[in-house]
Amino acid sequence: MQSRLSELLSVATEQSEYYRRLGLQRSANESAFDFLRRFPLLSRGQVREHFTHLVVDPLRHEITSPSSTARGRYGWLIVKTGGTTGQPTTVVHDARGRDWGRATRLYAARQCGFPLGTRYFRLWGSEPDLLQQKAPLQLRVLRSLLGEVLLNAFRAKEAELSRHAQTIMAHPEIQHLMAYVDAAVSLALYIQDRGLPRPRLKTIMACAGTVSPEYRQILQETFQAEVFDKYGSRDCCDLACECGHHTGLHVFSPNAYLEIVDEAGQQCPPAQTGRILVTLLNNLSFPMIRYDVGDIGAWAAPGDCPCGSPFPRIQSLQGRQDDMLVTEDGTLQSSVFVRHFVGVSLNRQLIREWQLEQTDRTRFVFRYVPMRMEGLEDNLRKIKESFQLVFGKSVAIELKQVEEIPPSATGKVRWILNSYRKP
Repeated sequence: MQSRLSELLSVATEQSEYYRRLGLQRSANESAFDFLRRFPLLSRGQVREHFTHLVVDPLRHEITSPSSTARGRYGWLIVKTGGTTGQPTTVVHDARGRDWGRATRLYAARQCGFPLGTRYFRLWGSEPDLLQQKAPLQLRVLRSLLGEVLLNAFRAKEAELSRHAQTIMAHPEIQHLMAYVDAAVSLALYIQDRGLPRPRLKTIMACAGTVSPEYRQILQETFQAEVFDKYGSRDCCDLACECGHHTGLHVFSPNAYLEIVDEAGQQCPPAQTGRILVTLLNNLSFPMIRYDVGDIGAWAAPGDCPCGSPFPRIQSLQGRQDDMLVTEDGTLQSSVFVRHFVGVSLNRQLIREWQLEQTDRTRFVFRYVPMRMEGLEDNLRKIKESFQLVFGKSVAIELKQVEEIPPSATGKVRWILNSYRKP
């Protein structure tokens, strides 16, 4: 790890304009880890503001903005996420970083009991399906080769939940599930509430949310399965996953170096909750050093895990759980798709910040801070149409331009508010 970290820090200070401006130089006897801790934290706001200057010199002429398009069949790739605050953040993943991202995904699947080639259900977001479009041929072929059976997590109406349950029951030979946490819990509660036959699975890889003890119990009871918590993000790839001994989440150290720090930026001891900082070791074209991903967690106590893995363990993740929204017919709908639509698919660098609030079963307010006006009206129309397609055509979507999105009582901006459905 230290050699990879040394390489990354050297590339950053020599080839990235953003880090050159910091004027940091490593002393002769200074370890890579000590040098790293002299780097300031990198926020998502700074990534958005300094995107071009973070790109290393050899690629800057190709990657000129967050809307750049990858050149060649396999190389660097623009990756965009809606972020937990509703502000889209764009990063670059180069070929080496993408390869390591794929490796961590394969390793996580192996940890969860279904290595490459094992058929599995994937309860995941499918935008083409939600918008009644056909997935690209390349994606359909890939899913077939991987043995993936897709269940759309962006759909949570009774008909779809019933279809998901029937699909799982119709394939008893498939014993593994990869799923958004809240989507899996919604399906489990539907099966319980309707008194449906309970599918028997071996393992569930729960992603894109916090696996609380309550959620874990619901999934275990409904599917009679072992639940594995996996942690990652679009901008950083997979970062950690539980093993079969469930002593914490093993960090994928060959690809990422994680720190947990307090409000003063000091390293937290085991069991103390703090902010998670990520340093990606293999994505040299777009150095992300001490990147504050917006999640909080705590380290497990030092010690060997019975599984034999040498990787450090996160004891617990305490990220904010997504609010569930309600459709016009009263069924629950995951809010994950909202972030995906606005932050990834439909945001054309026109909206700086946004927030969706449900005030009644059939009323929503979409607040937005515009970035520029050209093309904004058409963009807002598409966002509104997409929301109505999901929540119901009779649902009223108020589009409200504001100067800023006010923070919550905790000081953080919430991109989803549900004033109608209280916990």
